[in-house]
Amino acid sequence: MKKVLFLSFVAIGMLVFTGFQAASPFKMSKKANTVVQAKCYGCHSAEGKSDKAKQKLMWDDLSGLSAEAQLEKMKNIQKVLQEGTMPPKGFVERMPDKNLTDAERAVMQKWADKTVAKMSK
Repeated sequence: MKKVLFLSFVAIGMLVFTGFQAASPFKMSKKANTVVQAKCYGCHSAEGKSDKAKQKLMWDDLSGLSAEAQLEKMKNIQKVLQEGTMPPKGFVERMPDKNLTDAERAVMQKWADKTVAKMSK
């Protein structure tokens, strides 16, 4: 009887712990979200035409990933922003209005840096 009771507590504890991990939603600042919606979402969403872009990052799926996967995606976003490789040059040549301005890049970089730092704790 004690063994059953102990196992029940362990199982409940695991469920509660898993629930707390899943309850940690991915957060984006309003400024960053504005940039994403205007400049990134068109390719990195279900409506996007590029399978390559969808494989790299799907904004709508980000909040549903595990904490570890979110951190990896955020580190990649951080790297891409630092390198200036998004949006790709060929895409910007066809759609110059989708290029990030210096101010937009700064907003995204600040958000990515802050998010990575917070998630890494």
